[in-house]
Amino acid sequence: MMKMYSRSIGAWARLGTAGALLLTACAPNQDTPTPSTGFDTSRYVAVGDSYTAGLSNGGLTRASQEYSYPNLLAQQFSRANANATFTQPYLEPGTGSGYLSLVDLPASGLPVVRRIAGQAVLRTVINPNACGGPDTMRLLTRSATANTVPQNLGVPGLLLTQIETAGLGNATNATPSGAFNPYFERLLPVTDSRTYLQTVSTASASATFFTYFMGLDNLLPYLRSGGECGIVSAAVLNANARKILAVLAANGRPGIIARLPALTNLPLLRLGRGLALQSRLQATFGDTARVYINDNGFVQAITNDDYVLATVLPRLGLRTPVVVNGTTLQLPYGRDSRNPVRDADVIDKTELARINLAVNGHNTDLETVATIYKMPIGLDNKRTLDANAAFPNFVGETILVNGVTYSAEPVRGNFFSLDYYSLTPRGNALLANAFIQAINTAYRANIPAIEANKLPTSVQ
Repeated sequence: MMKMYSRSIGAWARLGTAGALLLTACAPNQDTPTPSTGFDTSRYVAVGDSYTAGLSNGGLTRASQEYSYPNLLAQQFSRANANATFTQPYLEPGTGSGYLSLVDLPASGLPVVRRIAGQAVLRTVINPNACGGPDTMRLLTRSATANTVPQNLGVPGLLLTQIETAGLGNATNATPSGAFNPYFERLLPVTDSRTYLQTVSTASASATFFTYFMGLDNLLPYLRSGGECGIVSAAVLNANARKILAVLAANGRPGIIARLPALTNLPLLRLGRGLALQSRLQATFGDTARVYINDNGFVQAITNDDYVLATVLPRLGLRTPVVVNGTTLQLPYGRDSRNPVRDADVIDKTELARINLAVNGHNTDLETVATIYKMPIGLDNKRTLDANAAFPNFVGETILVNGVTYSAEPVRGNFFSLDYYSLTPRGNALLANAFIQAINTAYRANIPAIEANKLPTSVQ
């Protein structure tokens, strides 16, 4: 039977730094109190980007949508209110953006994956000038909810800076340089040019409760490109988030606002942290060679404030051709100062400080907005949910959830998927549980937690 967590997931790290941590979610022979909410959950609306949509393994599929944290959360709401409804813009089976599939999972080392192409797309558009290289956009079939607006308004790739872009979901803008999002198009009728903010307004008109978790998709391109793509300031993020939250929280509508997690908690960075990475490579190669990075044209030894992107780690130490004084040499990538890790494969301490400034400034403003709308105080004496409550810091440790080990490793660690940043079904369950605990505290509710270990460790 379910027993509510006595600590936020974010508090795990404060319980100890050595060995495994233990979190109990079930208590045998204990009666479960009748689920209750203390507010109307009959029409819950979720606003956000990739995580809210349910993206996993680098893509959106029907299965990943089913395990989105809003859908899991809505299922728990329905246990307290039989009249609660929740609609998602489901993809038809066999369609979608494509996804990463596991080929091999060595006993040590990173998973080997291959990309499964998206099937049954209407057409494709290639942007040759996209940051990070040419980008292929796939136009997908419309959702069955396109004429009614679904309650899950999570849109992969949606930027806060685009919420007032007219035609963002209109296929006439699906050109190499046009402002267009194929996932947003799926939510709208044909040739509809309304903005995302207008869509939120439509969905909110009948909403009784909301969750807001948005902004990571503005920051991930910067991380994934090693700082090559542009970054948006906290001021710009704040201004646009306030516009959405003004709609969602109008007339005292109850809800939960989530702050962004620390980006160094994502495996994309965490697995390649400077000195820890260097130590692992030295143990692998049986030497004392340093890791060298190219920092804006200057070669230097890696520090513990620098992060090699996880997607690059399999290439470190492999010999690649490099021209040195007119002679082509085969030198180990990143382990010889003459063949350093290229700037685009690293988030250095300057770049990290820059993006953390945006994250911290945005999180501070979200708390201010929650205070303005008199959102109730929940965990950690805050009116907003700290997303770190569901993105625990696994560095140097693992955690146990009812006897199952969770770690930062993709798939094997149960929490993160194969793309190094999105979540597995179990990870989504723990994120939903963080929302549940915050809701229970703030609204004096009794919504049961999800038994995460019963969910799959990956989806396709």
